[in-house]
This record gives sequence, C-alpha cells and structure tokens, in this order.
Amino acid sequence: MDLSRFEEQIFWSTVRITIPQESGKGASIGTGFIFNAPLNDPGKHSVTLLISNKHVYVDPTRPIILNFTRRDPSNLERPLLGQITTLQGNEFQSLYIEHPDPGIDLACLNISIITQPEKGIFYKSFFPEMLADYTEKELVPGAEVWFIGYPENRFDTVHNLPILRHGHIASVPAIDYNGKKQIVIDAQVFPGSSGSPVFAALGGKYKLIGVVTETMIRHEQLQAMPTGNVALAVQQVLGLGIVLKSQLVKELIDLATSRIREALMLENPEPVTEDQS
Repeated sequence: MDLSRFEEQIFWSTVRITIPQESGKGASIGTGFIFNAPLNDPGKHSVTLLISNKHVYVDPTRPIILNFTRRDPSNLERPLLGQITTLQGNEFQSLYIEHPDPGIDLACLNISIITQPEKGIFYKSFFPEMLADYTEKELVPGAEVWFIGYPENRFDTVHNLPILRHGHIASVPAIDYNGKKQIVIDAQVFPGSSGSPVFAALGGKYKLIGVVTETMIRHEQLQAMPTGNVALAVQQVLGLGIVLKSQLVKELIDLATSRIREALMLENPEPVTEDQS
C-alpha cells in the first residue's frame, strides 16, 4: 500500500453515508467525499466538508450514520485497517449546507470537529486546486474518468473501503448537457454511487471534474399477466450516469466557507481598538 499515490489516497477520501428509513426497516445508502477548503480569514483557518447530493442526505434532521477508518497512533500517516469508528446522530442539522438552487443536487456537512487530530480519524481530502475549471484541453468526449463510492452498498466491509470504477465522458464537456451544468459518463453507475467524486487525469494531474447525481434507467413494459390488467414494468441500468460539473461544487464550497467564516467571526469578534488621533 503506497499512500503517496493519488490512486490509493482516494480510498480514504470517501465516506459511506447511511440514512435509516423512518419506518425502521432498511436504509438509504450514498457516497460523500471529503474536501478541505480555506476560510480566507485572518486566522487562516480551514474547514473540512463532506460533500454529497441533497437526495443522499434526504433530511438533515434525521439520523445520519458515518463510518470512518481509525488512524494508527504510532504512525499518523497510516490507517488502522479494519478499525472502524461509526458516528451516528441527528445533530447534523446545524452543520448542513445545501446549494441554494433547488435544481442543483449538492449539499455538504461541516465535519471539521469530527476530523480534528484528537479524534483519531484517518482520511484524505480533496483541495481547491484539484477542481477542474473545464478549460483543460484534455477534457474532451471519450476522456477516461474514474469515480469511487459504494454502488448498491457494495464495499470492502472488513476494511471499510469503497470501490473504484471507470468510464468515459459520453457528452461534450464544454457544452452543458440538457442545458444544465452537467455531463454524461458512459460507466456502470448504480444507486449508492450518488455523491461519488468523479476525476480525470488533466495536465498531468488528477482533478475533480464533478459529482455523480443520478443514473439513467431503461424502462420496459412486460406483457400483462392473466390475473390482472396492469402491466408490470422492469428497470435496467443503461450504464450512463449524470455528473454535476465541478463549477457547481465550487459554488457550494464558496457558500459553505462564507457562512462558516461569518459564524466564526460572530463567535470571535476582533477587538475594537480606540482611535488615539
């Protein structure tokens, strides 16, 4: 295991998000990824965000379960494989921020307290310089992309590790698909992959190009059974996924850091100095 390589670091950049059903039977599963952003305040603070889809978080007043791998206390740069910390609660409402546009399926949690060093959590973050701006010359139709998450709740349950998947850009990145800031990828995108970060090698570096928001489903009508007149429908994943562009991720991050910075300033106002002139 070489954690100096981006390809392995990303396995600790995602978190499985579980929202128990209100009925108590079953749960919805999604993916979130960890992003570290500066607050650009006098104290040079930064904030750690868990970014995902609005539909993954469902309702921030409901309990949310997050699973993290613990950090090796004898080597802070290494994880304790198989040692998992599960955090559950419904206190996340005050830490929840969503994109203000109802039509943009992005939201985040401020998990800065959870990821403080004394909490012993091992994780890797995405950073602002990793956001693609869609001017990259390699960002073209057919370009290879990777995304990582928990498709159909499949993952390494022993080591709490997600699954890395692969595909290609299936639309023209410079053109907003269906008039929205999104692209299509040709990849096996299944439920549970919602919120997965999508990245590509651009300019010799891996960059975040967007976030999975939905998969395309094919509907087929089956012949009506003799006992009824209602046709049965089956659904089949087409192998195509919708990805929200990284510019929308930046909008969410800018909003979150602005709100957190304002709250921090209210809690710790700068001392007023008396004018001696």
